[in-house]
Amino acid sequence: MQMLSSDQIIDHISNIIHEETQLHRRSIDLTVADIKRPAKVGALDFGGSEFKPMGTETIEAVKQNSDDDYGWWRLQAGMYQAEFNESLSLGDDTVALLSLHAHASAAGIVSSARIINDNEQSLNLNFQVPKCGCNVKENARFATLVLLQP
Repeated sequence: MQMLSSDQIIDHISNIIHEETQLHRRSIDLTVADIKRPAKVGALDFGGSEFKPMGTETIEAVKQNSDDDYGWWRLQAGMYQAEFNESLSLGDDTVALLSLHAHASAAGIVSSARIINDNEQSLNLNFQVPKCGCNVKENARFATLVLLQP
């Protein structure tokens, strides 16, 4: 498998906020559109016939001043789900690897990487906030996506 270049990645991504900042040589940064918290139990079985994703509720971002363009999520310790502004369109032979952005990791957020091998309605990533909490601004670069092909 080889990583796609930025020229190839751009063909698979839509709804980019600021291409010059987000697009790198072999990856693209994804930006936060919404943050949700777990609200209803999910279910996991061997065959998938009883699978049920966890239910979530959206957390509202709060603007510090009325003239601010973007608000902040002031997250306490716990588990959350980030939904991204960007959309992904994969070909049959393309696989995506989604991981936490270096800045999010340095801010104390923890998350496992995800492999995506089919087109999803929305890109998201579950993550954990440490005991001291973390503040996240709307449209912050939160994750990094690389695309791989044989």
